[in-house]
Order: sequence, then C-alpha cells, then structure tokens
Amino acid sequence: MSIPVFQAACAVIIVLALSAMARRTAWGPLLRDYVALAVAGYLGEQSCISLYHFYRYSSLWTLRVIDVPLLVPLIWPLVVMSARSVGQTMWPSVRDPVQRATLVGAIVAFDASLVEVVAVRAGLWSWAEPGHLGVPVIGILGWGFFAAAADYVLGLKRKARHLWLLLIAPLMTHALIVTSWWALFRHTLRGELGKSSIESMVALGLLAFALVLRARRRGGSIPFAVALPRMIAASLFVVLLVTSAPTDRNLWLHTAAVALPYLMATDFRLSS
Repeated sequence: MSIPVFQAACAVIIVLALSAMARRTAWGPLLRDYVALAVAGYLGEQSCISLYHFYRYSSLWTLRVIDVPLLVPLIWPLVVMSARSVGQTMWPSVRDPVQRATLVGAIVAFDASLVEVVAVRAGLWSWAEPGHLGVPVIGILGWGFFAAAADYVLGLKRKARHLWLLLIAPLMTHALIVTSWWALFRHTLRGELGKSSIESMVALGLLAFALVLRARRRGGSIPFAVALPRMIAASLFVVLLVTSAPTDRNLWLHTAAVALPYLMATDFRLSS
C-alpha cells in the first residue's frame, strides 16, 4: 500500500471511528476530548522529534506541521480514547486514578507495539536504532507514557482539564521517557533483539490472554460498540501488513499475539 493511499484510508477511518464512538458518547464531550488529545499528542510528538532526533517520518507523507504529518495526531486520540473505553468495560473495578492511568497506558503500549512494527516495516517512519522488529522498546512505550498521563488528566473532574492536558501530558511523557532511558534503556534492551523479542511478545500476548480470560469470568467484556472503532482502525493495519510483508512470520506472530486477547475480550453481540 502506497503512503498516499494509506493517508486517504486514514482520513476515512478517522471519520468512521469517531462516528462509531458517537454511538456511546455525545458529540460535544467526544470532540472536546478528541481535539485536546490531538493537540497534546502533536505537542508531545513534535517536541520528542526536536529534542531526541530518535525517529523520523518518511518524506512521502504530506500535510506536515513542522516534522509531524497532520494525520498522525488526528489518529492517536482514537487509540487513547478507545483504550480508555476498553479499560472501563473490561476492568470496571479499577477506579484509583493512578491504577486506571497505568492500565490505559499498558493497553495503548500493547496496541502501539503492533502499529509500530507494521508501520516501520511498511516504511511509514523509521527509528535511529533497531530493536524489536525495527522498533526500539522505548519507542513502543512512549505512547503508553503519553496515554497514561492523558488518562489521568482527563479523569480529573475539573472544567479546565482539557487545557491542563495540553501541558501535563507532553511534560509527563518527556519525564517518563527520560527517566526510563537513563534508568534502563540506555544500558540494555538496545540493538537488534532478534528471536528473544518475538518470544517475549508471544509470552506477553499469552499473559494478556490469561488476564482477559480472568476478567471475562468475572463479567468483564468489550461491548461490540466499543470494539467497533478499534476493528475499523485495525483493519487498515491488517491490509498494510498483507501488502507490505505477507510472508513475514515474525510480524504475523506479533499480530496474533496482540489480536487473540482482543478476540477473547470482545462481546460480538450487536446488542451489547
């Protein structure tokens, strides 16, 4: 799939996913969260590119705002918002703000692992260092850090939380990236990780599957209306994978490791 075609598909998916989310959330609150996340996501990403020079987008992307293609910060809010819905429906007993933010961050990092490896393989962007299938581990965790900070701020019962989001989410993302880099990733888990990272991803997928199975037994599930926006977005990356790496066994193993827990978690009844 060419980048121009991918960009056109992204624009369609943004509209479809927001429309699907509007079935559960009124347009006003939905768009306020979406716009705030998009602006905060852009500020976080542009500042990361400018400060760290650790990754760059393909020159074939159009409609950039400095270094970041406009479509990227328009897509990532959907990932964060849907992850919040997944956390609320699968684990409704998690109410402590810090625990909830950690849960949302973990879900987004899990999702980002698939987005990153497929997108890098397709040439949409590239990293300064290798890692797991061409993506350094800290690169996968970065959006999880952002999502955790964003969820914490959005969970505050304050009228100005969307303005606070623009400041706190990027700053907390930088704080977590820098701290994790100097505490861990500067010293280990760098370079081409090879077979061990595939095995670790499969193990992580099995752990996620077990956690989901336990939650299902306690009554937790992802209603179809919550799963639908995710399925719409995931379909694009499945097509991207099929067109860019149809025979890459490791990428397919990674995809299966991410997909199976969601298949177990989703209640496919249309009335759910």
